[in-house]
Amino acid sequence: MGLHTESGFTITEVMIAVMILTVGLLGVGAMQLKAINDNYRATLLSEKTAVAEQWMEWLIHFSGQQYHVDGEEYVGYDHLAALDTQPQTGRFTAVPVTSANSQELSETLHDLGLRPPTGEFFTEGQLPKYHAEKYHVTWFIDAHAPVENTTTIAIEATAGQNASSLIFIISRHSDR
Repeated sequence: MGLHTESGFTITEVMIAVMILTVGLLGVGAMQLKAINDNYRATLLSEKTAVAEQWMEWLIHFSGQQYHVDGEEYVGYDHLAALDTQPQTGRFTAVPVTSANSQELSETLHDLGLRPPTGEFFTEGQLPKYHAEKYHVTWFIDAHAPVENTTTIAIEATAGQNASSLIFIISRHSDR
């Protein structure tokens, strides 16, 4: 009598293999979702940092301006330092510069006493490329810190709940 031996997989073995494959695919899917989420957050952080960097460069350039307005000498550094309403070292004064468009931003800067060398208001070309249409930007100013004739400025760019900050120091040159 010949015994028939059949080779193959039982339904139980196939079900176990499918379950293991499903768990593996779910793990891969979860990693992809995390990677997409982290890429999005990294993009936002990069954009906020770029906004803060542009403002930092703008403020450094502005602080070095020296010209005459209505017969008076205008020194950009002095006007930035004067925005600190809390003269104690280590206490920053928050100055929000958020606006919906370049005209509002120019008016905000004008209201803060900041003027360009070519008129009363900054033109769109004289403003940072990113001027808070999508971000909330705040300057934190601590005049005469850490030493006399230097001012520490922190720029915070916020979108949603997270912020990106840069801290730098500008100084008043002695030849002014």
